[in-house]
Amino acid sequence: MQTSRTARGLAALCCATLIAVTAAAQEPSVESQPTEEAQPEDPQTLRAREEFLRGSELVQKAQWAEALGAFERSAKLRPHAITRFNIGACQRALGRYTRARASLLQALEQNDKQGGAQLSDTLISDSRAFLKEIEGVLARVRIRLEPRRARIAINGRPLARASGNTMVADMREPGQGEPPPASRFDVLLDPGAHVITLAHKGFRNIVIRRTFDPGSTTDLPLTMNKLRAVLHVEATRKDAVVRVNDKDVGVAPVDVERPAGSYRVIVEKDGYVSYDTQVTVEPGQRANLRAPLPVEEPGIYQRWWLWTTAGVVVNAAVTITFLLTRPAPQREEPNGGGLGWVIDTR
Repeated sequence: MQTSRTARGLAALCCATLIAVTAAAQEPSVESQPTEEAQPEDPQTLRAREEFLRGSELVQKAQWAEALGAFERSAKLRPHAITRFNIGACQRALGRYTRARASLLQALEQNDKQGGAQLSDTLISDSRAFLKEIEGVLARVRIRLEPRRARIAINGRPLARASGNTMVADMREPGQGEPPPASRFDVLLDPGAHVITLAHKGFRNIVIRRTFDPGSTTDLPLTMNKLRAVLHVEATRKDAVVRVNDKDVGVAPVDVERPAGSYRVIVEKDGYVSYDTQVTVEPGQRANLRAPLPVEEPGIYQRWWLWTTAGVVVNAAVTITFLLTRPAPQREEPNGGGLGWVIDTR
């Protein structure tokens, strides 16, 4: 019953507006009124009137989507506040309240720009009544977003700016989400089911499916979690042990998930030169490390023949050092004892 009444009411409005548009198009102004036969209208105006007539006929059949298309084509050919009003009325009948709201506001604005000459007082009153009704039907979602610059989209469309920090859903063409004006903002949307998506570099994407009742107000905090970084470590030697910040994490090849930050990575195996590096990774970043692990050459003190030689050299050095630094002995004069006998054996 409600749909039928709406259809009849809108059909009556369309008929009234059609008369107004047709009369306005056919009646020449006093200044330009010709003395002879009137000049024919341009083809674009004629096509606009044809689309308008088609839209009016479709409204009488309650074919709202088809009527909407006809009125939109008419508006492109010849913009008019009445045509824009009819577009808003069709969108309202289809439940596209955010779009109907925008169309009705545009009709009033366009009428004001034309000095109030395009919309009758009745249509102005109807527009305002529709807008008040729509404000009570739209759902409002109060979003608190973290991080601030996350890209948000609803139903696969970026949000349209209304006023201040208020955004409107389902107004723009399909596309990627965009950052909102602030971390806290409101979104006006049609009642019903919606899909909200969030994306930000280094964070895990969020997809939320929510249903909002007509006229409802919902607080919706949206917090994205940072992606963990991945350290992928390989080695040229089998069974090499990997340590991250001095913690054994397994045998290469190995994937190690960690929060973003700086890490010391050591890869080692007996008999090979260890791989030691410092790597810094961002959220969601993957660092690929490959440890070469060349064969370890024996050190100078690890060779037996060098150990022997080194021992000789060290001993000689000690001995030589001792001899060079020992004080010279003092010569003692011979003592012949009580008899004074002395034999020189030099």
